Amino acid sequence: MSTKIYNNEKTAKAEENTPTSAQRQQAGITPQYAENGIFHTPQPQQNIAFKQCPNEYVITNEGAYIVLGTDRPDSCASGYGAKGSNRANSIDLVVGRMSNSRGGKGPPGTEEGTAVVDNSMFADAARILISQLTDVDKNFGLAAGFTGPSKARASIAAKADTIRLIGREGVNIVTGEAQGPEGYALTGETNSMGGRIVTRAPQINLIAGNHTGTYITFGGIYHPLEKIQNLQPAVRGDLARDALLEYAEVTESLISCITAHALCNMYHNFILAFLVPFYNWGGSFPNFGWYAAMMSNWTLQALYQTRVNLNFVNFNYCNSGGYKYICSRNVHLT
Repeated sequence: MSTKIYNNEKTAKAEENTPTSAQRQQAGITPQYAENGIFHTPQPQQNIAFKQCPNEYVITNEGAYIVLGTDRPDSCASGYGAKGSNRANSIDLVVGRMSNSRGGKGPPGTEEGTAVVDNSMFADAARILISQLTDVDKNFGLAAGFTGPSKARASIAAKADTIRLIGREGVNIVTGEAQGPEGYALTGETNSMGGRIVTRAPQINLIAGNHTGTYITFGGIYHPLEKIQNLQPAVRGDLARDALLEYAEVTESLISCITAHALCNMYHNFILAFLVPFYNWGGSFPNFGWYAAMMSNWTLQALYQTRVNLNFVNFNYCNSGGYKYICSRNVHLT
């Protein structure tokens, strides 16, 4: 799919009004100052003006904005800034205001004159928002994780068509309080409101598709309709590998037990085949006692131990109280 890198109407007008090389020389205009956008020269912009609130300081050039103010997800009547909070300071870096409205044509009114627009977390092209106090999930229309939506917290949000985090020697995504900070209470580092960070390891939620609810699937004959949670705990690879290896050992032990049991039956049938013609069925068979001892020592005890081992494996790896629980308690993904 082709990507539009300019507004067709504005570009056509710019080409019509762009002077020729001879005209520029006659007027004393050097080529680098021709207003057609080539080589980063000034270029015609859409007729869009940002509606500035009284407490905002705006730095703008072309279609790029830096807005210093208070929490404002939409109009001057929105956010904690509209409620008069003095703890909701924000820095809003925006490019391409209302760029995707009306299929990329921009907001209504730009054809006849200048359209005055507010913030739009959904129609602006790209944004980095730093806010001291905001409802970031609600404002950006984000699905909540296991702990629910972020509400009235200091937040940083970045939104664009694509986002890349690049670290030449690694990228760490860390949650929780800093290690060994000085000058804080005994509980350690606090949150932005001065409160205690209750969760020792706050969760990391990787949500693909912005959906954390459930979905219905066909589970077979015995479970025709099965409801599955979309957001699930991540599995730690090393522990999952160890679990599978131990399950393999348990399965191998079970196979050995069944093999021993089969050998005992084969030997028992072999003895009966020889002894039945010579002994009365009502009499005693000395080999039966020996066979019972073999079954007890070789098969029953081994099967019992295998069952014990299997229960331990299930608890250690598949129970949240196990010391090698394969599901992460802090990282969730879809």
